[in-house]
Amino acid sequence: MSQSQKTLVQMLVLLAIAGGIGGYAWFGIYKKDAQTAKQQDHDLRLFAPQKLDERTPDGGSPPAEFSRLTITYQGQTTVVERQGKEWWVTSPVKAKADRLVVDGALSQLQTSKFKATLEENPDQATLTKFGFDKPLLVVEATAQVNGESRSVKLVGGLENTFDGSIYVRRNDEKPVFTAEGGVRFTLGKTTLDLRDKQPFAVDEAKIQKIAVKSVNNDYVLERNADKQWNITRPFAEPADTASISAMISGISGERAQAFPEDSEANRRGLGFDAPLVDTTITLLEGPPVRLRVSRQAVDAGIADAGPGGPSEVFYVIRDDAMGSTLAQVGPGSTQYDRNPFDLKDKTIVRFKREAVTKMVFRDVGGPEIVVTKDTVDASAEAWRVVAPRAGKAKIFKVTSALWTLASAKTLAAGEEKPKDWGKYGLDDKAKSITLYGEDGKQLARFVIGKPVPETPSGFYVRGTRDQVLQSDGSRFGEFPFTLAEVLDEPVPDAGLTTSP
Repeated sequence: MSQSQKTLVQMLVLLAIAGGIGGYAWFGIYKKDAQTAKQQDHDLRLFAPQKLDERTPDGGSPPAEFSRLTITYQGQTTVVERQGKEWWVTSPVKAKADRLVVDGALSQLQTSKFKATLEENPDQATLTKFGFDKPLLVVEATAQVNGESRSVKLVGGLENTFDGSIYVRRNDEKPVFTAEGGVRFTLGKTTLDLRDKQPFAVDEAKIQKIAVKSVNNDYVLERNADKQWNITRPFAEPADTASISAMISGISGERAQAFPEDSEANRRGLGFDAPLVDTTITLLEGPPVRLRVSRQAVDAGIADAGPGGPSEVFYVIRDDAMGSTLAQVGPGSTQYDRNPFDLKDKTIVRFKREAVTKMVFRDVGGPEIVVTKDTVDASAEAWRVVAPRAGKAKIFKVTSALWTLASAKTLAAGEEKPKDWGKYGLDDKAKSITLYGEDGKQLARFVIGKPVPETPSGFYVRGTRDQVLQSDGSRFGEFPFTLAEVLDEPVPDAGLTTSP
């Protein structure tokens, strides 16, 4: 064997030894340490429903479907259970649960970790010292994983006043752990904390009709096939859909302050035999939701009022498919008590912007300016001028005109079905904008009349209703009543344009 061959063999042997050492370091030390660290991370979580590296039969990561949560805190034990897609308090009362509070508790259980192991094998005296003889908090949770029911029980002892942490024991494990103070804050919940505190909440998309009776008002709102709100009692008028949506959203956010005992005697004593506001909400499916609000005066000397506290207290009873709920609420609970005249639609022309495929602008003494697009699905770039001359339209001008029309509001309402529209400049000779849909059907017509005397920027207008209205005309200049304003190319002065 030559010297070069010997050298090569020696190098191969050294490489093999190095590879063996590297493999041992990877598989025997690093990988083992990584797996140990992974196991420790798993074990330090308050509740890890899935086993380490557990998989579903198809190889995926199994979800944990929580089904039950029991919390004992401040002397109260509350049981929360999943029923379908909803969480319900099932003990000590039957009531809908606050989904955000429940989800927060479950998230805390799965993501939080113990800070440290304080005592590995404590005796009874040590357990008493850390408050486990009279636990501050007890939490039990059950989840379904891969068809198995898995649970955890956490017992919280005293709070460490030095850093706000809490002493914790888990299941039948001997050690005493410490956990961040946020664990106590998120998991330490009373029955009131866990109950849903939005007694007025109703999904607007599921509402078909709202009927309200109060001391001062009596009205009915109904939605048409286009999901637009209309007043049907005490008069038939379009309603301001945005205002109705804001009213529903606003009152849905009202929160309960307390839940008094729901008894017949209590109901009578709180004035529900003659409620301040009685609202019945008819849903698209299922039984209606009834909301009755009462108001009670509070004497200055009564403890409930408190120093400088409210002189009135409000209560609501909600009756729905799930039963009844009696709650103490704030004064915002009377938002449904509205004058129907204030709910009338102040939009001058009602139409859906996305349904418009043709717009006709007509100025006094000038030619009609016609812009179209072929279909409702066509983009804004598809708008084009077709009369009095064909060409590409100024996209911003068209979309701005549509937005201004849709947002034009009534400042004041005047004469209905006047015999002389010309008195207001609203006859057939007036400036007008007419909108059409894909089928050629007229969707809306907006007519601009004379300026309103002694009203800055005020104009008489006519829209969807057969009535003289007043509107702010400060943005009417955005309407392209001349070809030069809307055609996206130079327009020669050939008698086709008129002065604004």
